[in-house]
Amino acid sequence: MPNNLIIRNAAQLVTCSGFAARRGAGMADLKVIEDGALVIEKGLIKSVGPSAEILSGLNLQDYTVLDASGKAVLPGFVDSHTHFLFAGYRPEEYGWRLGGMPYMEIMEKGGGIVNTMTATRRASRRELLALGRQRLDAMLAMGVTTVEGKSGYGLEQEAEIKQLEVMAGLNADHPMDIVPTFLGAHAVPPEYKGRADDYLDDLIRNVLPVVAQRRLAQCCDVFCEKGVFSVAQSRRLLLAAREHGLQLKLHADEIASLGGDFIGVQFELQ
Repeated sequence: MPNNLIIRNAAQLVTCSGFAARRGAGMADLKVIEDGALVIEKGLIKSVGPSAEILSGLNLQDYTVLDASGKAVLPGFVDSHTHFLFAGYRPEEYGWRLGGMPYMEIMEKGGGIVNTMTATRRASRRELLALGRQRLDAMLAMGVTTVEGKSGYGLEQEAEIKQLEVMAGLNADHPMDIVPTFLGAHAVPPEYKGRADDYLDDLIRNVLPVVAQRRLAQCCDVFCEKGVFSVAQSRRLLLAAREHGLQLKLHADEIASLGGDFIGVQFELQ
């Protein structure tokens, strides 16, 4: 039956029992069941335990049954912060960074985010689709089943929408679950150099409404950092995003301590 699944005879079945978030030493407190079984009904986990105990009394004809003999079964990993969809690589920057060049200086030289922006703007949807699928396949092979994907390498309406549309296509036909985040405020594009407020005006007035209306993203993010967007600018964008019903995220104080972390606290308390 659709969405009814049994995985049985797992050499080891790992489950993090309970519902509270784990931290510190608690992250190593795993429940490992030898010869384990897992029952899913209507897409929800119903029971987990030793195979003989869990399968007793069940009519297996009502389920798709997978035999996991000799294998381990464990929950899928969730990667909550990725920029997996982009075109272009920046190999020369590794040398710069190994030589001690600060990241903001790399950005001033035309490297960093803006370098990738140029290649992403030029890339076709088909090219981005192929690149994204390749990266998702690699993550899936390592046990990641849910991934957050950020835009932010277009830095203009057409390219940002392109990134989010490609993510939607991948989410529809790839086994991975993708949670899309709009990160149009990832950097100030060259055409707006020295005019970060004007760029934010464009995002708020022209791009954010399209993203929200077409439901291309669940969240909105901003890079609150020295030389990128100030605390006040970041707050202005996030307030607008919240009015459009988007959940909020924040890159803050990664390089310089501007007090961006207090934005997150303020929004959490409101």
